[in-house]
Amino acid sequence: MTTVASLDLTSLPVVLLDLDGTVVESAPGILASLDHAFAACEVEHPGSERLQSFIGPPLVDSFRAELGMGAEQAEVLRQAYSEHYLVEGYRLSVPYEGMAELISGLRADGRTVAIATNKPETTARMVLEHQGLTGDLDLIGGTDLAAGRTNKAQVIASVLERLGVSAADGAVMVGDRVHDAEGAAVHGLEAVMVGWGYGGDVERALDLPFAASVSELHRMLRG
Repeated sequence: MTTVASLDLTSLPVVLLDLDGTVVESAPGILASLDHAFAACEVEHPGSERLQSFIGPPLVDSFRAELGMGAEQAEVLRQAYSEHYLVEGYRLSVPYEGMAELISGLRADGRTVAIATNKPETTARMVLEHQGLTGDLDLIGGTDLAAGRTNKAQVIASVLERLGVSAADGAVMVGDRVHDAEGAAVHGLEAVMVGWGYGGDVERALDLPFAASVSELHRMLRG
């Protein structure tokens, strides 16, 4: 981790924000939908504590890497999860205190603010519309299987392209998991890790700026 003073982020014109664990507390809805998926598919539940690590990365990747599932079983489980989440789960997400004000403040400063999430883009929009946050966002970018957009680096590429900007214009990716930092690095973007989401020791060990609270992130981005 590095300190707030070690990198000036206040002048970067583009701010990309992860969704789950950064803008919204989404664990209750995600875990409820995972519970439903394991029960509906008659798959042994790995335990709620273990499932915490599934929040953020693409679910199919977690099913395969963490639970050793084959591609077909992982996809069936993902579909069962999605069926529940799109009806019930997404309604349980709530913004972290101070995030709505930070986003509106960045926009008031003339900054471009966009979401870059591993959540399917249509689902991310549902979550943000339900919370009334879409009005202060320039773009909501997420994964899209039909478009072949399945990981954070691809999502960031799509967001930058649709915004009409590049890393050379000055942009920062803010997220709570290591894949946020890795996706940013692919495109030469600055990255900030946050401490109120679903990251852990791996994220805290990164040599990157770290915001332990939303107010600290506010200072890092706005001064």
